Amino acid sequence: MLDREARLVPFIKSVAPLSDWRLFVEMASGSWVVVDMRSKLETARYADLRDAELFRSVTTDGDFVSWGDGRVTVTARELMDAVFFDRKALE
Repeated sequence: MLDREARLVPFIKSVAPLSDWRLFVEMASGSWVVVDMRSKLETARYADLRDAELFRSVTTDGDFVSWGDGRVTVTARELMDAVFFDRKALE
């Protein structure tokens, strides 16, 4: 079990939009990942992100990734699930 102080540390340190609907996500641990969101743009949940200006508005509070002041919001876990799901699809 994690101690109380460890649970208060945000999971995501920063997030930045890249070209071709990808995100650069830096974790609090120092690790980073590039998340390719292209396959998600055809889903109802992420369809609004096809708007390039909205996609570039990405921010994080450490636990959530949001676009357009909360118009589209996902948890860090959902974002990481997208990474692993997409990798499985490519195998």
